[in-house]
Amino acid sequence: MQGVNRIIFNTVVLYAKILICMAISLYTVPLLLHALGDSDYGLFNLIGGIISMLAFMNAAMTLSTQRYLSVTIGEGNHQKLLEVYNISIILHVIIGLAVVILIELSMPLLFEYVLNIEQSRITIAHLLFHLLVVSMFFHILAVPFDALINAYEEMMAFSVISILESVLRLSAAVLLYYISYDKLEIYGYAIALISLFIFVVKFAYSHFRYRHLRLSLSVVHDKSLFFQMFSFAGWNTLSSLAIISRNQGIALVLNHFYGTIINTAYGIGNQVNGVLGYFSATIQKSINPQLMQSEGMHERQRLTMMSGALTKYSLLCLGLLALPLLIETHTVLLLWLGEIPQHTIEFTRIIIILSIIFQSTSGIMSAVQSTGNIKWYTIFISTILISTIPIVYIGTLGGLSPVTVLWSTCAIELLATLVRLNFARLLLNYPVITYLKDIVVPCLTLIVSVGVILFFLTILFSPSVLRLLLVCIADVILFGLGVYYFLLSPTEHDYITKLFDTIKHLRH
Repeated sequence: MQGVNRIIFNTVVLYAKILICMAISLYTVPLLLHALGDSDYGLFNLIGGIISMLAFMNAAMTLSTQRYLSVTIGEGNHQKLLEVYNISIILHVIIGLAVVILIELSMPLLFEYVLNIEQSRITIAHLLFHLLVVSMFFHILAVPFDALINAYEEMMAFSVISILESVLRLSAAVLLYYISYDKLEIYGYAIALISLFIFVVKFAYSHFRYRHLRLSLSVVHDKSLFFQMFSFAGWNTLSSLAIISRNQGIALVLNHFYGTIINTAYGIGNQVNGVLGYFSATIQKSINPQLMQSEGMHERQRLTMMSGALTKYSLLCLGLLALPLLIETHTVLLLWLGEIPQHTIEFTRIIIILSIIFQSTSGIMSAVQSTGNIKWYTIFISTILISTIPIVYIGTLGGLSPVTVLWSTCAIELLATLVRLNFARLLLNYPVITYLKDIVVPCLTLIVSVGVILFFLTILFSPSVLRLLLVCIADVILFGLGVYYFLLSPTEHDYITKLFDTIKHLRH
C-alpha cells in the first residue's frame, strides 16, 4: 500500500479513532464537571493545564523524532535508523527529567505568588501537581514510540492505543461517582496510573513489532548525529514549551485576577478546541511521514505539494467542523453541559478562531521542520508566542475584560503566521505568494462565506435543536459544494471521480 492509497487508508482509520475518542471525551467532560463541581474542576484545569496542553508538546516532540526517523527511512540507511531510534530514546529521558525538575522547582513560586487557590484546597492542589508531573513524565518517555509508529505509518495500532487511553479516562471519571473519598485526589492518581500503563503498552508494541530496531546504547557511534538530534529536539521542545506557556500563562493570569471559576470556562473552551484539533491532527499524521521522507529523498517539489495539501485539508476540515460550533455555541454547550459557566461561550469562540489562524500555516510548519534547520525559526516564533502573557497581564491589570484580552492572542498568532511564512521562503525557497493565493485565501474565503450564510439562517429561526441540525446540514452541503467546485485541483477531481466509480463497481 503506497502513496495516496496509504494516506487515504490511514486517514480513514484515524478518523474512526477520532469519532470514538471524541464521543468518549464529550461524555467524560460533563461527568467530571458534575462529579468534581465547578471549583474543583476549575482547579484541575488550572493545575492540569500543563498536562492538557501537553498535547501540543507531545505533538511537537513526536514530529521532531519522526522527522529524523522518516528522513532516514527515505534515505534507506538501516544502521543510521537504528542509531536515530536509540538516540531519540536517550534524548527523551533527558528531556523528561529536565522538564520534571524545572516544573518541580517552579512549584513553590507558583503556589506562593501566582496561583489563586482556596486555602482549604491547597494540600490537595500540591498533591495533584505532583501526580500530574508524573503523568507528564511518562507522556514524554512515550514520544519516541509514538514517532516510530507514525514514521512507519501504522495508524491502526496508534488508534487502538488512543481509544484504550480514552476508555480508561472515562472509567476514571465514572469511578468518581462511587467513592466518598476526595474525588479530585482519586482522579489525580488515576491519571498518573493511566499514563504509566499507556507508556508500557507503547513500549511493548514497539519492542515486539519492530524487532530490527533493538534498544542498545552500543549502536550509537555517530556523536555528530547525537548532538544534531539533541539540538533539533531542544529547539523543538522550546517551541512546544512556548505554546504551552502561552496557553497556560493565560490561564494563570485569569486565575490570578478572577479565581478558579474562570478557569472552568477557559478549560471547557480548550476542551472543545482539542476535540476539533483531533481532526486536523489526523490529516497531519497521515501526510507528515511521506512529507518528511520527501526531504530525505531530496524531492523539494513533492515536499512543497504535500505541505500545501496538508494546510488545505487541515484548514477545510477544521472550518467544516468549527462553523456550526461558532454559530451555535450557546445551543451546543447547553446540550453538552446543561449549565454554561460564565464567559464559556466567548472563550470557546475565540479559541476556535485562534486555532483556524494556526492551521493556516500547518503545512508550512511541517515543511520547515523537515529541513532540520529550525534554530532561528524557533527563537522568533517562541518569543512572539510568549509575549502573549505580559500583554494579557497588562490588559487585565488595566481593567480590560477577560474576553477582550483573550482576543489579543489572535492578533499575536497572526504575527507568528507572517514570521512562519517568511522562514519558509528563506529556508526552502518556498513559493509563499502562490501558497497564499492558491491555498490559504480560497480556504478562508469559503469558511467566511459559509459562515455568513449560516449566521443569516440563525436570524430566520429561533434557537432550538432543530435550528442546530439545520445549521449542521447546511454547513455540510455548502462546504461540500464549495470545495468540489472551487477548491479541488484537476488531479483531485480525477481521483475523486475514480474513487466514486470504484465504489459503484463494488456495489454491483
